[in-house]
Amino acid sequence: MVELIAESLQQTGYFETEVETYEWSAYLDRVINPAYQDNGYLPSIGLSGTFNPHSFCNAIHNSANIGACCNLGGIADPELDELLDSARYGIEVVEDSRLRAETYDEIWRTLAEERYTSFTHFGVETAVTTADVHGFAVWPFPEGVLGYGLFSPQDEQVAWIDRERPAGDSDLADLTSGGTLTAAVSTNPDSFDPPHSSDTTSTVVQNLLFEGLVANDVEGNVYPWLAERYELRDVRDVDRTAYEGYMRSVGTTAEGAVDVDEQVIVRHPEDDPTADDEVRVLLPDDAREAAADGTYGMWFRYELREGVEFHDGSELTAEDVVASYGYYENSTTAPQTFDSVLAVVAVDEYVVDVYAQVPDAEAERELPGVYVLSADQIADVEKGSIDPREGVTPVGTGPFEFVEFADEEYLEVSRFDDYWVGKRGVAEAFEWFDGPDAFPDGPLVDAVEVEVVPDDATRAGALRSGEVDLTYDVASATLDEFADDDGFLVHAVASGGYDYLQYPVNVEPWDDPRLREAVNHLIPRQRIVDNVLNGWAEPAWTPIPRIARGAGTADYEALETAVRPLNEYDVERAEELLEEMAGEYDESS
Repeated sequence: MVELIAESLQQTGYFETEVETYEWSAYLDRVINPAYQDNGYLPSIGLSGTFNPHSFCNAIHNSANIGACCNLGGIADPELDELLDSARYGIEVVEDSRLRAETYDEIWRTLAEERYTSFTHFGVETAVTTADVHGFAVWPFPEGVLGYGLFSPQDEQVAWIDRERPAGDSDLADLTSGGTLTAAVSTNPDSFDPPHSSDTTSTVVQNLLFEGLVANDVEGNVYPWLAERYELRDVRDVDRTAYEGYMRSVGTTAEGAVDVDEQVIVRHPEDDPTADDEVRVLLPDDAREAAADGTYGMWFRYELREGVEFHDGSELTAEDVVASYGYYENSTTAPQTFDSVLAVVAVDEYVVDVYAQVPDAEAERELPGVYVLSADQIADVEKGSIDPREGVTPVGTGPFEFVEFADEEYLEVSRFDDYWVGKRGVAEAFEWFDGPDAFPDGPLVDAVEVEVVPDDATRAGALRSGEVDLTYDVASATLDEFADDDGFLVHAVASGGYDYLQYPVNVEPWDDPRLREAVNHLIPRQRIVDNVLNGWAEPAWTPIPRIARGAGTADYEALETAVRPLNEYDVERAEELLEEMAGEYDESS
């Protein structure tokens, strides 16, 4: 894809292009670095969002995410920041879904006009299994490819292995328990420590081990999970200036960052660390004090299930939930956690209150959006070191427990015999479950082995030879071959993500919107989908995938009509802009 774009640029005669490739983890370390924005390169990367439309615009465009996930180009536009906040936060959008959708439409149009980012295509989430794997289905986000497919009562989803008869029309009457599912992944998991990793493979394996307070179904509906029930207890019409009386002044660095070791929960909206020597911030202890005094945007109460065990045999309590949120402070994923979370407080042994900073239209999904970790383990390790490479065995409450990991080679997990759902039964564990009696009370496979196989051809060959049962991230041409072979099943669903290029907007000449507009018109989106991805994708004429359009646009057809012309391949328009710019530069430039 990148080579096709580079060729398109070079054919105009205005560019000399060079494509650099890296091993994935090295590339991720390279681009998610605040200094990366200064080198003038155009990174190409993919973003996997959530059901929340905010995840498809805020993560890569809000200035708070520079050097985190995933503002790679140093975009810092105060007006855009304010617009992004207004689509999700505030009593008006909480109470009026139409207003919220219209605000997102304004965001999509703004992004199309500014062209800070060029979105190339929306993916199709795929996985290929042998015919020995029955009942499998893929999640719209790659992170859930194993956890969701193996056991998800919220969608009556379960997979099993039967090597005696091929999959196809099998149903719950044909369930077979046991066996090891072997899956091949293309990259080594960067970390087993949930808040301190952001790569897809890490999350794929973490999903087998850890769980959250709630779970989503394939349409984004929220169900109680580790929390037996939850309720919204109060909403207050406040903005972030309401915390001024609880804030303290701290210094700033020469790079324009807040000079404090603790997690900044809220920064005063009138202060700017890039311009001010001191800024006012709300730190964790201050935030808890504010919540206790009744200063908050929303208040949710979560009643935990009693008797849930971690893999080490300890019981899940409110202490673990509070410690988990604390462990997310100053982590890789902290910007996406503390954009809404104000404070988390244990009420008693099995009750936790979670407060939002301001009214948040996505609070029901986003506030409880952390994995619950063991407080005992957290107390014994340094942040970021829950990883067997650090001598630490990851401990969660999930349906599988850690067995063995060989770095760059494989991971093995086994079914957790004391898994709380299995001990109670699905019907008793979940009041909301209305599935058939035949649905199992836990995953059916005994173990999962994840093989690290970076080479696409080798991974496909391992599937064909029966060395592995499942793989994903398969080259599109190879997907067609598997789809035509009765010995395999290709599973596909519209993805919750896209690929994109981001421009280094603070480096000349990329600070000139005409250059960004020209390059955007030179990206052959339809050719990328047809010729590179063999139709296993959809051109990104807008920045919002199908999965988030319900809350993220008031009228998608009208949005595409308005935005698509700004993103279509148009060499003539690109050359007009480039010629105009060239006339303003001397020959040496």
